[in-house]
Amino acid sequence: MGDHEVTEYYHRGVVAHPIGLPLPIVLDVEMIRPGEGEVVAARRLLERLLPRYGRFFDAVQGDAIYFEAPLFELCRKHGKHLLAVLKENNPALLADAKAVLRGTPDFVGHEKNGREVRYWDQEEFTSGAIETPVRVLRTAETWTRRERIAKKWVVREQTTEWFWGTSIPQDVMPPRQIAQAGHERWSIENRIFNTLGAHWGLDHCFYHDPAAILNFILILFIAYTLVACFHQLNMKEPLRGRFTLIAVATQILLGIVTVGPREVAWLRGAGPLPP
Repeated sequence: MGDHEVTEYYHRGVVAHPIGLPLPIVLDVEMIRPGEGEVVAARRLLERLLPRYGRFFDAVQGDAIYFEAPLFELCRKHGKHLLAVLKENNPALLADAKAVLRGTPDFVGHEKNGREVRYWDQEEFTSGAIETPVRVLRTAETWTRRERIAKKWVVREQTTEWFWGTSIPQDVMPPRQIAQAGHERWSIENRIFNTLGAHWGLDHCFYHDPAAILNFILILFIAYTLVACFHQLNMKEPLRGRFTLIAVATQILLGIVTVGPREVAWLRGAGPLPP
């Protein structure tokens, strides 16, 4: 604080979250142990998930660090595909993809949000890190952005380029769906971590015992999912339009804080209350 140095401690974990669903459901979490990387914990998490939820998903999707041989082989051993962003951590494969996936795009699509997306899609790429040939998809997304600059509105054209590596064949999933699934990885950031950190206390560690940390995180995920289910599936449309998920959670919290102990049904007739 001020001129003083402050040491901050972080507990890190890997979370499994299905994409393409309207509800923010978390399947499980694996804490990252001291001295190990994120993907090591992710492989451990996946080994635990496969016997429980293996029939509910066909592919594992993640950031660029997940495009590595051990995770690829683990998915292949269990009949699952891998989809990951392709970046500079796989320089040889990325260089080959940039050289091959150029010229006239294989497909041009127009999204509802006004973006024009060009797709280049090719199979049978080889990588030094992964022995099995993989498919690489390149997209170039173009849209216009209106900005306020020097008290004037300026419309600028924006373009972003993405590369994805995957074991999903072209005859199983078309390039447009691959790109959509690739972008869905951000849903876990926006719908889970950002929301829970800003409004649900996920960014605060109440107790530093490993079991207590894990129990708090799991209970928080369960509570968040239950409130989200109530908000999206139980509330009527007029009310859901007036009250956001955070507003509903706040009302539940106020009810817990303000209700008198004798008003709680399961405490009636329970004898003297503890001091």
